[in-house]
Amino acid sequence: MTAKNRYKSLELETPGVYELEGLEVGVTSNCNFKCDYCCAYNRDDGQCIDAQEVIRIIGELPRLKRVRLSGGEVTLKYQDCLDIVTYCAAHGIDTQLNTNASLLTEERIHALRDAGLSNIHISFNYIDANAYSAYYRVHPRMYERLERNIRLCTEAGLETVLETLLFEGTQANMLAISQKVYDLGVRIHEIQNSIMMPHSDWSSIVSWESLVRSVKELIEFKKEDITLYFTCMDRFADLLGLHEQPGGVYFSNCVDGTKQLHLHGNGDILICELCHPVVIGNIYHGTSLKEIYAKQPPALADFLENRPCPAYDALFTGE
Repeated sequence: MTAKNRYKSLELETPGVYELEGLEVGVTSNCNFKCDYCCAYNRDDGQCIDAQEVIRIIGELPRLKRVRLSGGEVTLKYQDCLDIVTYCAAHGIDTQLNTNASLLTEERIHALRDAGLSNIHISFNYIDANAYSAYYRVHPRMYERLERNIRLCTEAGLETVLETLLFEGTQANMLAISQKVYDLGVRIHEIQNSIMMPHSDWSSIVSWESLVRSVKELIEFKKEDITLYFTCMDRFADLLGLHEQPGGVYFSNCVDGTKQLHLHGNGDILICELCHPVVIGNIYHGTSLKEIYAKQPPALADFLENRPCPAYDALFTGE
């Protein structure tokens, strides 16, 4: 029987009042992978934010429901992550760790679980070591490590989410990837629609025809005990005839900019690191996260009024 992921519950609510309930923290901008598709804001600029500073910031946000730790590769600052997760768990705040899993060990996985991590979120786009190596620009043996660490997460009872980007490189293999996700013991598979990334000239997005075909196949062949979350599709899912279904098929609401913001290591606040990497303030230069929706910076007010969606634009440009 499938069940809703507690961390994802914010994205399954009907959008309401704009307030900060989710915070993504770019703990470090550094990364040991060099993926073509990377949404990291100022990757490898050397900016980091330590645990005590993050805890101080979180402590000033009484309405916060969840914290996502990301990078760069977040586990390059493993101890900071562990300290932040421990604090959040003690204060009723759900946490997600976004990682490429390359630096995990059994000891670290168990420590994160015991600290109260809500779920670990790992990119999973390939089931072939050579294709994985070429995409992430790492040695093919890293794929073996990826599989091993995913299994360690599931065996440890740590709720594990594998995310697959639906783009030109994966569209023909989505069912095989989904089967591999299941075989690794994972029961939550997130499928993210691709968007163009102007900062890296990445534009390998799928057509809407390919998107519809892939999504419908994934739903048709879904195992009974797995949950599918389709993200970056909510603004046009109905238009394409795609709908949530009982038994664990969700088209998550986008909360970036309305309920969640991104904090970079240098204090910059972004609406969304992936879809709308617009800086709307800096916590060290007068912007209060606690009051940011009450005293909306112009860029945030403009976003809330117009609600731009690059995922929609990428699929329907010219129509």
